[in-house]
Amino acid sequence: MQVRIIAIAKKSKGWVGAAEYNFFERIQNFAKIEIELVSPLDENSFEIQKTKKLEGEKILSKLHGDEFVIACERAGESLDSESFARKLEKLRDNSRKIVFVIGGSNGLDSMILKKADLQISFSQLTFPHDLFRVMLLEQIYRAFTILAGKKYHK
Repeated sequence: MQVRIIAIAKKSKGWVGAAEYNFFERIQNFAKIEIELVSPLDENSFEIQKTKKLEGEKILSKLHGDEFVIACERAGESLDSESFARKLEKLRDNSRKIVFVIGGSNGLDSMILKKADLQISFSQLTFPHDLFRVMLLEQIYRAFTILAGKKYHK
């Protein structure tokens, strides 16, 4: 299975970078995974909608036509870990490549949300982008351990 994460973000440092790397290494036991960071725009350069549109165009240029696009969006579908695992299982069984998309500080543009095959929400809360990537990686890893019947998920 192939999984990509495209995020509007800068490279993580310190403990966040170490946590990302830790889960990245663990996931590689189950799937090929890539993380592609797309430089955010300066928030003071444009109004919010223009920033979202320009960042959306950057993301759109990175998407491939054969991928199942999952947008990480506050208003998306809320899943528990088992349901998330089952969705990944169906995609894996259908040999689908998966790409998770994380927007910038203003969220994702409507063009990306329309392109998405699925929108998921981790919470109504707002998280720092670095921390959210760690949370996403952890949930991907947790999903694979659920599917493999490993003890990690309790």
